[in-house]
Amino acid sequence: MSQPVMSPHADLIRYDIRRDRAGWTVYDVRSGAIAVIDGVLQVGLDMDEADAVADALSLEIPSASLTGIMPRFAWFQAPARP
Repeated sequence: MSQPVMSPHADLIRYDIRRDRAGWTVYDVRSGAIAVIDGVLQVGLDMDEADAVADALSLEIPSASLTGIMPRFAWFQAPARP
């Protein structure tokens, strides 16, 4: 398996966004893994929402503070696989 391509900003930010089929995905720039909040993959978000989540995660804001940023039961958020 190949290593994820490191962003030139990887030393400055931890999470970034990329386009997906249903919107935008928040991912860890160091590992390439999709961000998970409270067991929910951060995929299919609108751009502003994804950007806000990535910024909050990069600043290590507790997930309780993210409540107003993302809808709790959005149809596009898939549960993380165990």
